[in-house]
Amino acid sequence: MQTTVQAPGAVGKRPRMNPVLYFLESLSFLDWGLLAAVLAVADVLVPRLRLVIPAGAAGVVGFALMLLPQLGWPWQLGGFVLFVMIGVAILLVRRLHRRQQQPMPLFPAGERAMTSFHDFSVKSIDGRDKPLKDFKGRTLLVVNVASECGLTPQYAGLEKLQREFQGRGFTVLGLPCNQFGQQEPGSEAQIQQFCSTRYDVTFPLTSKIEVNGAGAHPLYVWLKGATGGADIQWNFEKFLIGKDGRIVKRYSPKTLPEDRQLRADLQAAL
Repeated sequence: MQTTVQAPGAVGKRPRMNPVLYFLESLSFLDWGLLAAVLAVADVLVPRLRLVIPAGAAGVVGFALMLLPQLGWPWQLGGFVLFVMIGVAILLVRRLHRRQQQPMPLFPAGERAMTSFHDFSVKSIDGRDKPLKDFKGRTLLVVNVASECGLTPQYAGLEKLQREFQGRGFTVLGLPCNQFGQQEPGSEAQIQQFCSTRYDVTFPLTSKIEVNGAGAHPLYVWLKGATGGADIQWNFEKFLIGKDGRIVKRYSPKTLPEDRQLRADLQAAL
């Protein structure tokens, strides 16, 4: 019989495992769930990082591992990469589709491009044509308004601005729009009556218009294009227009008429 002799000091020793391999083999569905939560929070805090796709992929892998605990780490990492690639592909396809859905150029070849607020016209709330060149030499705050919105009380602040600065060449222009939550469902006559009786509005209003999509009014196509191209977010988004018809600044719907910076910008533009 042959006897195997162990070398001195070799008793009890185990081969050392690669720490990276050990970590990968110990991954559980809880680890993937935690990764998904961390990435989701990071996406909320820093949206420009676009971490929602890997967060979703990590969540899917964690759910799969919960159903199939025997799933090895190569399959887990492979699935994570695959789901991230699918998410990125879907995002790219959606962006391409949006670009294809953008409205055709407003100005055919040979026609003069609209480069100023004063180049456009709208219909007043009583249905009459209103060339915006009539506002030359005045500073305007252009606002898409609605009567049944949580932001509707901004009418009071807008009217206050109108009365405070109209003597210095300033005008608020309200453009009713029903595209956000169907919060401007009434007729022009009903809108005018609401604004007059509820908020004593004296600044001019237009007929109802669309601000986003294929039916967007040319004025809003220009306003958006000249400020980065992003769609109007909601009711009461604001554009400050200078006396020369150029856009001074764009403000979110939640920027109140009483906002200190907005007032400072307005007074600087007068």
